[in-house]
Amino acid sequence: MNSGDPTFLTGNHAVYAKHKVETRPGKRTVLLTEHTLIFVMHGIKLLHFPGETVTAEPNSVILLKKGIYVMAEYFEDGLSFEAMMIFLPRKALKDFIEERLDRLSQHEVAGKDGLPFLVFPASDLLTEFKEQYRGYFGRSFSHKEQLLVLKQQELLVLLASSDHGQAVTRFLRSAMNAEPEDLASIVKEYMLQPVTLEEMASLSNRSLASFKRDFQRYYQSPPRQWINRQRLEHARMLLDNTDEQVSDVALACGFESTSHFIRIFKKEFGVTPHVLRAKKAIH
Repeated sequence: MNSGDPTFLTGNHAVYAKHKVETRPGKRTVLLTEHTLIFVMHGIKLLHFPGETVTAEPNSVILLKKGIYVMAEYFEDGLSFEAMMIFLPRKALKDFIEERLDRLSQHEVAGKDGLPFLVFPASDLLTEFKEQYRGYFGRSFSHKEQLLVLKQQELLVLLASSDHGQAVTRFLRSAMNAEPEDLASIVKEYMLQPVTLEEMASLSNRSLASFKRDFQRYYQSPPRQWINRQRLEHARMLLDNTDEQVSDVALACGFESTSHFIRIFKKEFGVTPHVLRAKKAIH
């Protein structure tokens, strides 16, 4: 991510938010490496889950746990979709939850809701916060990092003070408790997704260096080499047992570039995916 990109709000040490504008409707897959709050400003956001589609209209607030989501945006002809994504880092959430737990009864924070999302209408105070926060994009000012950290804290307090404060607290507590720091579970969940090592490290709450070190210790192999091998084995299984196009197989195994997939497939197995499938057809 380019720190000079005006659609991102960055400090010296972190990325705090993204101002998202889409001029063409469509469905896309999005990876969130941080728990995220989304303010919908114009248009309609659709979140697709197995057996359910969640709709968020303008002035909605969406809370999402870190992970991979299928999203779509829709809007009227001649207009655009606009939203603001504010990232909620682990430390800020941990401090917020611990402080809230001191004030709330166990009954108020209890709950085992494992849903990865929470959608509710923005209060007047949250709407005012949204409008002010949007003005920080594309601007430089003194003590920027300090202010953005304070704005994270303000946002969490406003969420807790809203009519949905208890639901927000339960959701964020659930998000923190559900974070899988176990490296093996992260690798298993995201191995066939187009996720970089840096993103896997972030999902497991590790730096890239510590992720590589822990991976080597656990799997006795460098992560890129091991993950590519598993992806290629899965690809060979799909080529042998389905009629999917090679480009679709590549995508299903976490390769965004079909040409790159074909190149490393041939290096691993000595033949291209097309030749492998042709040999299978002969037999």
